[in-house]
Amino acid sequence: MNWRRLERWAIIATVALYVAAAVSVIILIGESLLPEGSPVQRALQDAAHWLTRLGGIGGGTVVIIILLVMAGGGIYVLILKAIDKYHENRERRARAIAEALDQGREEGREKGRAEGRAELLDQLRERGYSVDEFLSPEDTNSEPERTD
Repeated sequence: MNWRRLERWAIIATVALYVAAAVSVIILIGESLLPEGSPVQRALQDAAHWLTRLGGIGGGTVVIIILLVMAGGGIYVLILKAIDKYHENRERRARAIAEALDQGREEGREKGRAEGRAELLDQLRERGYSVDEFLSPEDTNSEPERTD
């Protein structure tokens, strides 16, 4: 954070408040001490009237600006939450797809192995070989089923 810039703005705001207070005091003293109906008093009264209206309008403007900033901040927070949720859902979907693909690949490999083994055993039988010569005893017991 740039503290020097912040300090300068604080000084400018303080000086502006002092100037506004001094102008207000001058207007109030001038209205009460000057003779009734004098041109200077009327000018000060007009200035007071315009400053009052300007303050009311300025105050209303400040309130509207504050409300708009608050609403904008709320909308900004909602948008950021929606973006975060979108990213979380996208990551979750990507993980689910990756897991499904891995599972499908593994199932395909297992199915391919079983089908390939059954096909090889059939070819050996067709050629007249005894399958028991090529397989160990536990392999013959767990011979995969054919899926023709």
